[in-house]
Amino acid sequence: MPGIHPQITIKKEGKKLMDKPTVLGIVPARKHLRRAWLCLFVLSALVLLAACGGGSTSTGSGTTPTTGTSNTPAATSTQAGNAPVVMITTDSSGTFTFSPATLTIKAGTTVTWKNVTTVAHTVTSDDGKSFDSGTSKPIAAQTGTFSFTFKTAGTFKYHCSFHPFMKATINVQ
Repeated sequence: MPGIHPQITIKKEGKKLMDKPTVLGIVPARKHLRRAWLCLFVLSALVLLAACGGGSTSTGSGTTPTTGTSNTPAATSTQAGNAPVVMITTDSSGTFTFSPATLTIKAGTTVTWKNVTTVAHTVTSDDGKSFDSGTSKPIAAQTGTFSFTFKTAGTFKYHCSFHPFMKATINVQ
């Protein structure tokens, strides 16, 4: 076709100086397109990784039993300076765990759970009534906490609703 010359080469005295695609900016445009795709890929990967980390930093809010004569403790969201802390961690085999798995405290003590894993967790009593950090606002990954005051004596077994193999016990004297 007249007027279209996709591979025209400009020559001077038998030497190739430039070809037409370089002059028109096609080759540099291809380099920029590759860089744009690479940036898009890296950005997408970062967004996916950020989404896996969870987005909530709430400290959780326990539930209070509704029966007036119940012996179950009431939840609080206050932080005590010297309160016992149960860490939600990943053990050496890569399994999520509560540490310590058994804790003995006196009645009236506030226990704080701190999540240092990369995923959200819950702290839910096995009876389903005594305390629950909640699944709608779980303990956030990396920095989330949940506190609960045990007001009555007893043995309180609990687990993570998301990871039922995570189990632990609080003994209240």
